[in-house]
Amino acid sequence: MKFTIRNHANIANKYIRFAKWKIRKLSSKFSDILYSEIYVKKISDRPEVYETVVKLGVPGNDIIVSEKSDNLNKLWSNLSKKMKRQMRRHNEKVVSK
Repeated sequence: MKFTIRNHANIANKYIRFAKWKIRKLSSKFSDILYSEIYVKKISDRPEVYETVVKLGVPGNDIIVSEKSDNLNKLWSNLSKKMKRQMRRHNEKVVSK
């Protein structure tokens, strides 16, 4: 699987590694993910608000998940829940066809 990361907010590498780990975990569970693109940008400085968009390349239409938060731990937690939910929905559509 190929990862493309655009870190325009200059966040710590540990958050990027965590996101990659979560996506690899999803990929091993669903085995549909061909590639992923992660875009991180800072929206404001006071308070620091971050926006992250994750694009998962799957057969058919790509899955795009986004989240905004001032806490990076909360942001990645919410994103991982959204990605898992979207992958389940995608898997149900593929199985039902």
